[in-house]
Amino acid sequence: MEESGRNSKRQGKRWIAFVLAFTLIFGIASGQIRYSILEEIKEGTAVGNIAKDLGIDPNILKTRGFRIVSGSTEPLFHVNQNDGILYVSRKIDREEICQRTSVCLINLKSVLENPLEIHYVAVEVLDVNDHSPSFPENNKRLELSESTLPGTRFQLHAALDPDGGVNSIQQYKLNANNNFRLEVKDRGKDGKVPILQLQSPLDREASSSHKLLLTAMDGGKPPKSGTMEIFIDVLDVNDNVPVFTKDTYSAEVNENAPVGTTVIRVNATDMDEGLNGEVSYSFGNVNSQVRELFDVNSNTGEIIVKGQLDYEVDDSFEIVIQASDSGAVPFRTDKSVTVNIKDINDNAPVIDVTSLSNTISEDSRPGTTVALISITDLDSGVNGKVISFVEGDVPFTLTPSIQDNMYAVVTKTQIDREKQSIYEVTVIAKDAGEPVLTSEKTFTVVVSDVNDNSPDFSMNRYNFYVAENNPPGASIFSLNASDRDEGDNALISYHIVRDGSDDSKITSFLNINSENGDIVALKSFDFETVKTFQFQVVATDSGSPSLSSNVTVNVFILDQNDNAPVILYPVSSNGSAEGVEEIPRNVNAGHLVTKVRAYDADIGYNGWLLFSLQELTDHSLFGLDRYTGQIRTLRSFTETDEAQHKLVILVKDNGNVSLSATATVLVKVVEPKEAFAASDVKSSAKHDEDNNVTFYLMITLGSVSVLFLISIIVLIAMQCSKSTDYTSKYLQEPNYDGTLCHSIQYRSGDKRYMLVGPRMSIGSTIVPGSHANTLVLPDRRRTSEEVRLKFRRLTGYCSIAVYFFLLLIYGKQAVAELRYSIPEEVKEGTVVGNVAKDLGLDKTSFVDRRFRVVSGSKEAHFEVNPDSGALQVHKKIDREELCQGSGACLMELKILVENPLEMHHVLIEITDVNDHSPIFSEKEQTFEIAEHSSPGTRFQLHAARDPDAGINSIRSYTLTSNDHFEIEIIQNDEDKIPFLVLKKPLDREQKNQHSLIVTAVDGGKPQRSGTLNVSIIVLDSNDNRPIFSQDTYQIEIYENSPVGTTVLRVTAVDPDEGTNGEIEYSLSKTLGRKVYDIFELDSLSGQIKVKGAVDYEELQIYRFDVEGSDKGTPPLTGRCRVIIKVKDVNDNPPEIEVTSLSNTVSEDSKPGTVISLLSLTDKDSGANGKIISQITDEVPFELKPSYKENIYSVVTKAFLDREEVSHYEIRIKATDCGEPPLSTFKTLNIQISDVNDNSPQFNQNPLQFYLVENNVAGASIFAVSATDKDVNENAAVSYHIGRAGGENDVTAFLNINSENGQISALKSFDFETVKTFQFQVVASDSGSPSLSSNVTVNVFILDQNDNAPVILYPVSSNGSAEGVEEIPRNVNAGHLVTKVRAYDADIGYNGWLLFSLQELTDHSLFGLDRYTGQIRTLRSFTETDEAQHKLVILVKDNGNVSLSATATVLVKVVEPKEAFAASDVKSSAKHDEDNDVTFYLMITLGSVSVLFLISIIVLIAMQCSKSTDYTSKYLQEPNYDGTLCHSIQYRSGDKRYMLVGPRMSIGSTIVPGSHANTLVMPDRRTSTEPACDRCPWC
Repeated sequence: MEESGRNSKRQGKRWIAFVLAFTLIFGIASGQIRYSILEEIKEGTAVGNIAKDLGIDPNILKTRGFRIVSGSTEPLFHVNQNDGILYVSRKIDREEICQRTSVCLINLKSVLENPLEIHYVAVEVLDVNDHSPSFPENNKRLELSESTLPGTRFQLHAALDPDGGVNSIQQYKLNANNNFRLEVKDRGKDGKVPILQLQSPLDREASSSHKLLLTAMDGGKPPKSGTMEIFIDVLDVNDNVPVFTKDTYSAEVNENAPVGTTVIRVNATDMDEGLNGEVSYSFGNVNSQVRELFDVNSNTGEIIVKGQLDYEVDDSFEIVIQASDSGAVPFRTDKSVTVNIKDINDNAPVIDVTSLSNTISEDSRPGTTVALISITDLDSGVNGKVISFVEGDVPFTLTPSIQDNMYAVVTKTQIDREKQSIYEVTVIAKDAGEPVLTSEKTFTVVVSDVNDNSPDFSMNRYNFYVAENNPPGASIFSLNASDRDEGDNALISYHIVRDGSDDSKITSFLNINSENGDIVALKSFDFETVKTFQFQVVATDSGSPSLSSNVTVNVFILDQNDNAPVILYPVSSNGSAEGVEEIPRNVNAGHLVTKVRAYDADIGYNGWLLFSLQELTDHSLFGLDRYTGQIRTLRSFTETDEAQHKLVILVKDNGNVSLSATATVLVKVVEPKEAFAASDVKSSAKHDEDNNVTFYLMITLGSVSVLFLISIIVLIAMQCSKSTDYTSKYLQEPNYDGTLCHSIQYRSGDKRYMLVGPRMSIGSTIVPGSHANTLVLPDRRRTSEEVRLKFRRLTGYCSIAVYFFLLLIYGKQAVAELRYSIPEEVKEGTVVGNVAKDLGLDKTSFVDRRFRVVSGSKEAHFEVNPDSGALQVHKKIDREELCQGSGACLMELKILVENPLEMHHVLIEITDVNDHSPIFSEKEQTFEIAEHSSPGTRFQLHAARDPDAGINSIRSYTLTSNDHFEIEIIQNDEDKIPFLVLKKPLDREQKNQHSLIVTAVDGGKPQRSGTLNVSIIVLDSNDNRPIFSQDTYQIEIYENSPVGTTVLRVTAVDPDEGTNGEIEYSLSKTLGRKVYDIFELDSLSGQIKVKGAVDYEELQIYRFDVEGSDKGTPPLTGRCRVIIKVKDVNDNPPEIEVTSLSNTVSEDSKPGTVISLLSLTDKDSGANGKIISQITDEVPFELKPSYKENIYSVVTKAFLDREEVSHYEIRIKATDCGEPPLSTFKTLNIQISDVNDNSPQFNQNPLQFYLVENNVAGASIFAVSATDKDVNENAAVSYHIGRAGGENDVTAFLNINSENGQISALKSFDFETVKTFQFQVVASDSGSPSLSSNVTVNVFILDQNDNAPVILYPVSSNGSAEGVEEIPRNVNAGHLVTKVRAYDADIGYNGWLLFSLQELTDHSLFGLDRYTGQIRTLRSFTETDEAQHKLVILVKDNGNVSLSATATVLVKVVEPKEAFAASDVKSSAKHDEDNDVTFYLMITLGSVSVLFLISIIVLIAMQCSKSTDYTSKYLQEPNYDGTLCHSIQYRSGDKRYMLVGPRMSIGSTIVPGSHANTLVMPDRRTSTEPACDRCPWC
């Protein structure tokens, strides 16, 4: 180090003259020295004294900013500014800095300023042996097949040592072993690579794994080493077949087991490992039925249920399971599994309807046969035993026959179609299995009708309401009767009963539609003439004989509004509704002028009249009462009112379409003297009339009271006179037409019924159940009808017993069984046998007795000839389709004969013919057999299937002649299973495929056969390794080649086939990480592509190995060498390093001032590394070069002005000379510091401001602002006001904020005093020296609405705004009364005044002009107007917030004095007194009437709700036609019932099933009832 320093010192002396000359020009000095140190030295170690070696005075180092510029973020070295010695800043690792370069140099720059000097220092870092060799992995695992040949080599990972030279890796060692040895291959710059070579064959059975230790050692002293463990797993070869753990497998499973049920699990083992030992299971040679019903789990060997198992179809299965290993050439073993099906009760009984008569007359006797049924169950034993019956409460039952499970469905009771016309007969059959299975068969039996029901109306009495004036010929209402029969028996016709009564005369104008019961009126009815009438309608059915019934019809005519009101008063002499009334002028308001009287012939709302004034000359004079028609005055008359008034009164009713009439009344107003006489006469007449009304009202009130008392007495008597027995009470009035109930008692069976409803004529027929109002009563007697009914039931039971007795005796003669035999496939029409002859049946009775075959299937295979009785084939028969299995095929038929019923069973055996050839499940079968398979290996073939049975089934198999295979047959129960046996080894190289034909032959005559094509593919063994086309591949590529660029393609070939010949390529696993990051290899195509960035500056050449492996087991591998050279391109742009930078420059700096020092570098070399630099923008700066290449300084070239540009971005461009040239930009941000060279400026001069008067004293009124182009203190502006000092100087009341220019007024301004003023403001900055400027400010005062209006006229003597004006009463409208005058000191809208009336006694008399203030009259004065009027006038301005004032004007009206006559008050008082008496009488009458009605309602309610006996209570009014409730009470058990209609009492409970007209009432009787229980008031 010292020698190097002395050499540098000598070189520095040589360059002193040159440096001094260069310093004069550029102000920069430079030099270069070199040191060397060892890596890993401690921090703070001294490298060398730079100041001493460069000849620099140590005293100036600190002042000139002596420092080291390294360019890295964490510098490795630093210099002491006191003595100039270079020290190590942190620990240095040569391998981290320089990696594997032979010489490691670190270039440093030392910088001195004022003037600028740069010196270059190179520090060489020397290597020490501080790293041990290390492998990429601590352990390596290899998988080698036990069949791997000796001499096979396996490349291992090379160890890495960051040290260089002699300290790098020198040798590898392998621990001692018997099977492997180590080779080391030197690859130059890539170092030494270890290769593992197999020395002796591997034996997995002897040792399944090997462990080796590889050691790498470097050449250091002492040497260092690293180790890697190598684990070698010996792979197995597939040389063992799977073996089942059991010799035989059998299992039992229930039929109908759920899908997924596990039947059995088979298990096989394989001594091999891995895939060779993994056993999978599948079906062997089994038929399609087994595959449909079962499935096998390929992993576990579980046989599971897949389909529906049926014991009746097949009770056992032989399933062949094949176990296969997963080797490349798999070995297989077959095992047969027996599965027995266990029977369960899974077949429900089958009901077959052999014969059915689905229509039966309702008068059929019990025991009539309806259907014949056959019930069978496919199960056997207890599961096949069947119990059958008819479900539900139907009049049918099952009767068994002598043949098992044959039944007849017969009637067991009498049938009534009206109760039920259709029966759904359900026959249920249950077997005796566990669980019990049930079947049912439903068939429909229709009951045909007999005419046994007469027509029935829905009501016993009809009430219809017809509006009067109905159109003639239109339907007014309709009747409807129903007949429970059907067809013609239910076809009803209608007619009206006509006799000589008065109602019959009316019915002559009625007509009825005989088909639908519509009744038509031939004329219009008039309510005023006829209000009600009655007639009868008869309904007749069309049965034979026909039945009929009648009904009473009550018709009520409803009133319509067809009569207009008639005026009774006033009526003139010519009959018109006109009248004249005279009244004196002095009458008061409320005086009765007259009363209009009218009448309407209609009733109700149609007759309710309302009065209204239709025409009137003066609406303020007269009023009309809309209900009474009274006309009264509304006010007193005045002199201006007319003397005659015409009143037109409209009288209308309240109908939907109201009718009306009008009356005219002329009212003449006369003077009081003229009206006295007429008034006295009218008053006297009126008084008499009012007295008469009072008299009549008193008579009416007495009558109503007497009627009320009589009604109370009558109702009490009715309450006390009720009967307590069970008999019915009827009204004795022969013409009774009300709705009170009555009853008729009758008997049916064990019960007694009472039919209740509207009253019926004596002798009417009661149909049970016809109206749903029948009551069940206790049975106290027996009738002959009950005896007859019991006798009929007993007779029916005896008939059934006799029928069974005869069936037991003679049943054997009615049933027989025959048996025939025919071959399958016979033609249609072939005679099987003569059934009639064999059974001894008479041929002539076949048609009458319905001789037929019942087979039970949808398509009958046989039929009987109705002429000869022979049994014939109806459809071609296929035995295999019917019976499938090899047993006897029997068909069971039923021969049915009726009248009497006979059933015969026929069994037909179908014999087999050889009509089917053997068929294989598949036409072709393929085997893949490895060429190394041993002779004797068996392969199961598909078994053929032949539907024929016996001798016609399969007998043998044959195989075409060949050298390698033969056939072997194994008998499995009834099936023969063929196997293909290898008798000679296969050789794939000689022949890779064999084709054979297997033939299956049956035993028929002639024989039939089927063939199976067998293809045998010989599988290859992996015995060839891949071979590359070249041992070494070499190519050149450019750096920065795009990712995905194909570098080259390596190819290798393998003579083997299939996966043994498929090659996969891979990079050697011993390469450095960098190769894997930059290149990738396509494992299928062998293409090597660029994966990462290829950089010439980082590495110029790449060497690596490529491996090619086939996919055999075990795989074989080949290798080749690849060398890739990288060609340099211009891919590195220049780099700009800022060595020194002054980023702030004063704007008064002189041209040539140094701003920054730059260093330019380029990693490329040659032309690519040459750099041209420049400043791209037009800025006042330029670049100046130094003596050392690519060192520049940035200096100013002109004067600077911060106000024009305060910030510069100096963009420096460095471009290399490569192709294409690359550029780099560096931007320097320079701030220009400020100098105070600008004074403050106002944006406008002069300034104008507008100020509203009455401003708040002390508040800001406006602000001024000035700006300064300078910054900071130079731009800080302060303000003050220039003051003249005069006496009237307004600025004395102004103040300004020196910081922000806000000006505030110390007093309020008044527009009426000062309207404008002017002053000056001065703005000064804070620079040194300070600069200032001023501005003139003009201020204008704006007016506000601050003055209220002042009243000028009227003004009173005390100064208030009041005045009095007198005007005569006879002035006309528009007369000027006075004018209000006012003044406002404000201007504009604030002084614009408006006038309005704020207070006025009569708005119709005076008006005010809102703009002028003039008060004028609006109309003439009348006598009723007041003599003095007060007017309050409001005067307000139009400001935003308006101000106002008021003035008061008293207007006095001067009028002539006149006298008026007084009205007659006494007459009017007398009239009012009479009216009061009448009013009180009417109130009393109304109260008594209301009390009477309330009493009636309360008593009727008590009548309906408090009865304590069981007799019927009826109202005694014979003509009663209302809707008040009526009842019949009776007791049943603990409850008391009351049948009510049509309205029920509140709180009663409806009995379910009584059609909502039976109420359950609480029992109020006790054991201690009073002696007088007939009257509730006793």
